[in-house]
Amino acid sequence: MFKVSLRSLLAHKLRLVLTVLAVTVGVAFVSGTFVLSDTMSKAFDELYTGLTKGTDVAVRAEAAYSDITTQGQPRPLDDDLLETVAALPGVAAAEGSLTGFALILDKDGEAVQPGGAPTLGANAPADPLLMGNFSYREGRAPVRPDEVALDAATAAKAGYAVGDDVTVVLEGGPQTFTVAGITGFGETDSLAGATMASFDMTTAQELLGKTGKVDQINIAATDGVSAEELRADVEAMLPSGTEALTGEQLAAEGSAAIREGLGVFTNILLVFAGVSLLVGSFVIWNTFNVIVAQRRREVALLRAVGAKRGQVLGGLVIEAGIIGLVSAALGLVAGVGLATGIRELLAVIGLEMPTTSAAVEPRTVVAALLVGVVVTVAAAVVPSLSATRVAPIEALRDAAPTAAGIGPVRRVAGVVLLVAGLAGLTACAVVGDQPVLTGVAALTAFAGLVAAGPLLAQAMAAVAGRGRPGGGWRLAARNIARSPQRAAATALALTIGLTVVSAVAVTAESAKGSIEGMVGDGMRSDLILQPVGQGSGISPEVVEVLRDRDDVEAAVEMRFSGARVQDAGTFVVGAPAADLERVADLGITSGSVGDFGPGTMLLGVDQAEAFGLAPGDPVTVTFPETGPVDLTVAATFTADDLVGSAYILELGDFEANVTSRLAASILVTTTTGDAKQSITEALAAYPNVAVKDTADLTADVRAQIDQMLGIVTALLLLAVIVAVLGIVNTLVLSVVERTRELGLMRAVGATQRQVRAVVRRESVLMALLGAVTGIGLGTAAGVALARALSDQGISSVAVPVPTLGIYLVVAAVVGVLAAVGPARRASRVDVLRAITVE
Repeated sequence: MFKVSLRSLLAHKLRLVLTVLAVTVGVAFVSGTFVLSDTMSKAFDELYTGLTKGTDVAVRAEAAYSDITTQGQPRPLDDDLLETVAALPGVAAAEGSLTGFALILDKDGEAVQPGGAPTLGANAPADPLLMGNFSYREGRAPVRPDEVALDAATAAKAGYAVGDDVTVVLEGGPQTFTVAGITGFGETDSLAGATMASFDMTTAQELLGKTGKVDQINIAATDGVSAEELRADVEAMLPSGTEALTGEQLAAEGSAAIREGLGVFTNILLVFAGVSLLVGSFVIWNTFNVIVAQRRREVALLRAVGAKRGQVLGGLVIEAGIIGLVSAALGLVAGVGLATGIRELLAVIGLEMPTTSAAVEPRTVVAALLVGVVVTVAAAVVPSLSATRVAPIEALRDAAPTAAGIGPVRRVAGVVLLVAGLAGLTACAVVGDQPVLTGVAALTAFAGLVAAGPLLAQAMAAVAGRGRPGGGWRLAARNIARSPQRAAATALALTIGLTVVSAVAVTAESAKGSIEGMVGDGMRSDLILQPVGQGSGISPEVVEVLRDRDDVEAAVEMRFSGARVQDAGTFVVGAPAADLERVADLGITSGSVGDFGPGTMLLGVDQAEAFGLAPGDPVTVTFPETGPVDLTVAATFTADDLVGSAYILELGDFEANVTSRLAASILVTTTTGDAKQSITEALAAYPNVAVKDTADLTADVRAQIDQMLGIVTALLLLAVIVAVLGIVNTLVLSVVERTRELGLMRAVGATQRQVRAVVRRESVLMALLGAVTGIGLGTAAGVALARALSDQGISSVAVPVPTLGIYLVVAAVVGVLAAVGPARRASRVDVLRAITVE
């Protein structure tokens, strides 16, 4: 049976290639995700190991809690501790390090802003024992207050060389420095795309607002003293609230933080990989259904000469296993290439990853093999089981039997599941706040589509078959109606991808509409100042500039920091109490904003309900730098989406617990209606600050949501490609199956063009069936999902009809393109040979 299976595969090379491609794409997505994640983890492991090379022990403030997702900057240490540590026996060298905000401007005065990476200022390490893989590619270390060293990536991007003047925006405002050196980190030009301006220690402390302070103390041990021994000696003399770690522990901690962030990224990619594999499983299932139908006589002959049912099943499973193994191997290789491509794409948008070779872990190989083989075999089992039921008498028939009908159980189950799923989505849309039930209802409706798919295919065929007699649409519709199971399975592969992208499109459009309403209803400020890019901030000097202007009525800065509120990790906002209500309508529901001041906080309504708190109740906020602080709830409010957090502290309390003085935004009310241009000109020295009105803010948010939608659509493109391969595969198999029919059509006068038209229209009908069901289910799911996310700020529902219409048109075009090859093959059928096919 192994030889028979192998010969059967090799005898149908086109079918084999198309089926393998359908599985390979999904496997490549899975393996590529693992390779990318492992490679990035390996690269950062090597980077952190290099950065801590030579550092045997590090001393830092002990974090108030361990949740790294909401931690802020570490609490600075006094220089006195550095001197004490340096005097300990066994210490060969001790040096402080610190980082802060520093935005480098290019020669045109524009911000050198990487794509979301931080803009860092730091001290340049001076002791050779503690430099790690930090090095000077050109020039030397900065030694004077007016000197700076730039990372190689930033210098190349902005065109700076040693000796050039460069402007750097700091917390205290912009200053000009001379480039003393160009730095690198091993073979990497930057730290994951971040810009780095390095100063001598004294200058760095002054510029970064940490005079007499350091963030961390790095220590090198003398010869003969182990890192563990030195750590124990150092820890014994440390004051309360500080800790000592070995260099290995410090590197492992940094790598673990990166791995945690990469884990989220990996899981997201795996979800889309799963969608591609689900689509591929439909393609495989449909392919083996057609294979079994075409080989009924062959299977019957095998049964007639003594083959047992188990042998027939085993032969088909072997075919599926071979396809799975080949697909897994190709997918693994393609996955490495896909991972490399994604890394290059990240570099283009400014997220430079440390250089290292691709990491192909045993887990990735096992995952590729399991995914390729298990998915393929599992999808082929049900069709293969039907092949074992072929009776030997089938071998005596001249023609293959017609396709089996749709059983009553499947009909009823399909209709019931579909109706129940759609009813559930409708109920979720009406009730709202039901994310779990929305998912269950969507899956139920999809299960109904799978079961009732042939009925829908027959219904579409009936509608399309109402064309004029002899028309290509009528013939195509009859072909669909002849094998509705095959058409439905082919269409459902496209349904999956379009369901997801349609649901995301509806949710995204609803989010955009909600943002417009939220900004329009709650924003009282005329202008909103925001930093350009995600890794930046606004200098407190900007607020002072604004408050000195006659055309500014109020300027309220909003500062953010990670913290824990009642032991729940979150982000809190610091804002001055005086003018807060003048720039935003907070939607106070209980208490009074007049009670908001030092020692109090404003709490979101949902959070107050979850914690069981009301105005006047005590609440504990734990800051990463200073630990727990007891406050009192002054009032509860609803506009947490507008502010960006459900926790607002008075700015004085915030400053007492957070070192950074950078603002995430500044809300401004003006005395005139046209102050935007004049304020923009007044802030020309701060090019990282964008001055926006409410229309600009709304447009930016819409653009961000559109970008997210574009990313989701791009990730689903692979699933759509697999679905197109499924259509091609089905049409190719259909052409082979209908060789005699096509020959007879040609014999009675059908032209090649007419034959091609029939095949194309059949493809378009299957694509439209997938598009209509996918867009329909996706729209229903999207509406229910938007209503389920009301707590996340989506207050209205909007359906992007033009976008969904474009999806429908694209699906029709996909149907035409998928049919190009099979249609040409059908039109070239030799008439005389075709009509003699048995």
